[in-house]
Amino acid sequence: MAQFKNKRGKNQNEGKNRTLPNVFNKKQLLELFTAIEETDIFVACLLALFCGLRISEVCQLKRQDVDLVDCKIKIIQGKGSKDRYVMLPSSIKPLLEKWFRITESEYFIPTSSKTGISTNYLSIKFRGYLKKTGLLIEWNKTSVGQKRHLYSFHTLRHTYATYLLERGVDLYYIQRSLGHSDIYTTQIYAYISSKDLKEKIEKAFDNKTPTSKKEVTNTSNVLLNDPIEVLKLRYASGEITRDELQERIETINAMNKNAELF
Repeated sequence: MAQFKNKRGKNQNEGKNRTLPNVFNKKQLLELFTAIEETDIFVACLLALFCGLRISEVCQLKRQDVDLVDCKIKIIQGKGSKDRYVMLPSSIKPLLEKWFRITESEYFIPTSSKTGISTNYLSIKFRGYLKKTGLLIEWNKTSVGQKRHLYSFHTLRHTYATYLLERGVDLYYIQRSLGHSDIYTTQIYAYISSKDLKEKIEKAFDNKTPTSKKEVTNTSNVLLNDPIEVLKLRYASGEITRDELQERIETINAMNKNAELF
């Protein structure tokens, strides 16, 4: 019998003291973008939401790095001094084409500065609109007493990642798009996204109950014959780590492969 060893890595204590990032829901996003009056701030926020960019990446983005033909953006020297490509959703392409027709700056967000608009400026502007929509909610304080709020410009990036996961995009591709060094940073969004879990729970508590013994048997067979789905559900709810999920899937696959030999 094959031996499956427990893996130990940098995430062996994964789940302990975990702090989940906050995300905007659809209603909050609608209220927020409706409130933004300045076009440059609106476009900056839109790009962060639809492409998952950091505030520094939005501020330093140059016009030449936005490819509207192939619908992609090249991020130059992002966090960790790394370059990467981010896909640009075609749904906002018409808006950006219009934006480029009315702006002539070297930078995506027009400025007279040689280094792009400051992150402090964009952050303050965004915070003003959070306040306008009642979303500037005080959360806690740092060790030096500085106020921290529930939402910030970075929340747009968190919302982007969570949305992709809920739409079925693999964590690996989300990792690449966000520019994370490893998958462990990206997998935090698996704990935020609860769409699959919600759907399964809603289905479990549906008023429609099996009306025959055959239906009961079929329902049981689905659960018994699809243990990987059960494992994924446990992973999404935080019961097991990604390493544990992978180990158990490998074990199940190995067992199934061995069963085919008989």
